[in-house]
Amino acid sequence: MENNQKQDNDLKIPVQLADYKGIKVKKNKLKVEKTEIDNSLEYLRKSRAKTITVNRSAEKGNRVEIDFEVRHGSVKIENGTSKNHPLVLGEGRFLPGFEKELEKMSAGEEKNFSLKAPKNWPDKRVAEKNLDFKVKMNLVQERQIPELNDEFVNSLGNFVSLETLRENVSGGLLEEKETKEKQRIRIELIERVAENSKIEIPESLITEELDKMINEFKFSITGFGLDFDKYLQEINKTIPELKKEWKNQAEKRVRIAACLKAIAEKEQIEISDEEVESKINEELKNYPNVEEVKKNIDLKVLRVYTKEVLRNEKVLGLLEKEAKII
Repeated sequence: MENNQKQDNDLKIPVQLADYKGIKVKKNKLKVEKTEIDNSLEYLRKSRAKTITVNRSAEKGNRVEIDFEVRHGSVKIENGTSKNHPLVLGEGRFLPGFEKELEKMSAGEEKNFSLKAPKNWPDKRVAEKNLDFKVKMNLVQERQIPELNDEFVNSLGNFVSLETLRENVSGGLLEEKETKEKQRIRIELIERVAENSKIEIPESLITEELDKMINEFKFSITGFGLDFDKYLQEINKTIPELKKEWKNQAEKRVRIAACLKAIAEKEQIEISDEEVESKINEELKNYPNVEEVKKNIDLKVLRVYTKEVLRNEKVLGLLEKEAKII
């Protein structure tokens, strides 16, 4: 059956949907390993750690605050300075060897040292480069991490023993895995529908999707404080090259979007204004100043986007319900 789907740019896409009911899909067996529970409990202990400022040199495991500056040769690295930067020595969240250099430094002490960034370092601007650091230690704190005993368990709430806490953590981890598996199954279902459906996709829609993907990529890079153009130079890529590499993925995304709309139309799936407003209000609760947020966003665009998200969720739920999950 052919469905004419109207996109935001008023182009009609003929879609001949593949059979989207009764699709067989295999569900992975899920279980929670003991090490996963142990790691979660360790994270929980560290999150409840108390910090006490000490008048001595820093040691592994201490929380410190530093000022630092990074240079390559005599040139200061863009966004390579920070004031009162917090980190825990030994957690390995910085350049390899950096935290080791801070050990034995006391508050007020300054130090200069050099390190070579690894080849696989995420910031391609400095990968494999020799970097010069200037660091000042501002604060050294000892972290008092509570022991995993009954006293700690009782401080967390309604847990009568360590075993009940472990069971609760295990249940939470399993629930998280089940949510991810549910999402994986839904994605597999719609991908198979899109792959087997006959769709006439205008080249202009693929171009629009590629532009959207580039903007998403740019947003993620600049979100790390990196200059997008310089980042492209470091990875030796141009925007046209990225678009060429991503064209198949863009076409896949357009096919999926077209199928989601086609199924929604065929199944007469509608989203009410009340559902849209409820979802928006739910999301806005995460912001401390709701009225200020409303001033800085286009509510009309947000409503259209939210309606599409809710509609897609209903379509994916339908696919899952009608699938043969084995």
